[in-house]
Amino acid sequence: MGGISLERKIFSIITPTYNCAAKIKKTIESVLSQNKSLFEYIIVDGLSDDGTSEEIEKYSDEIKLIVGKDKGVYDAMNKGIDIASGNYLYFLGAGDQLKEGILEKIKPIMPQDGLSFVYGNVYRLDHNRIYDGQFKKHKLSKRNICHQAIFYERNIFDLVGKYDLKFRTKADYALNLRCFGCREIDKIYVNEVIAEYEGFGLSSDKEDEDFMKEKPKLIKECLGNKEYIFFELRSVYVKILKKLKS
Repeated sequence: MGGISLERKIFSIITPTYNCAAKIKKTIESVLSQNKSLFEYIIVDGLSDDGTSEEIEKYSDEIKLIVGKDKGVYDAMNKGIDIASGNYLYFLGAGDQLKEGILEKIKPIMPQDGLSFVYGNVYRLDHNRIYDGQFKKHKLSKRNICHQAIFYERNIFDLVGKYDLKFRTKADYALNLRCFGCREIDKIYVNEVIAEYEGFGLSSDKEDEDFMKEKPKLIKECLGNKEYIFFELRSVYVKILKKLKS
């Protein structure tokens, strides 16, 4: 399962958009400045009405643009998965920017076969710092890896599924938990800043109640009983602290 095809680009870069005309240009140009032999660029727009599509059309010769009604950002990302032809899929938000020359830099690192989850760091502009180093199961039980730092070997989605639309803002977290829980997937950390992450996004602004309800179950199923026990103990500790402070 898996493996790099010589007939494919190494990377499929996917950007979901909706009413982001003011910031999509810098994202597009950060992608198109990379070595063009390495990637295809797919933008999935959910019927923007603020001039986003018109801005994207300026680069129509270099972008695959899919326009249509969707059920939100994760539905758009799933549509990108469906048409992507690259060996590794990467998701870049509108307003985020790939670091200069990063695809060329990590190309030699990308595995030639097997199911690989290759990830690095992002520079979080909202926190003015690099986020967030290598992850083990315990660390992932506490916080997520930014999808702007991750390259998913294309066959991963056949094995663990795509983004679950019942999670409105944390479907990427649920996906990463499933990936870490799958022994067939190699998790490979690269100490490079892959992108500048704008922050202030959907997952930063709103709590995903459905995900929080299911998170203990996901941790138990994906990360194991040990991490589940630690998670539950930590939750009890946080509740006690809140009561003491109130």
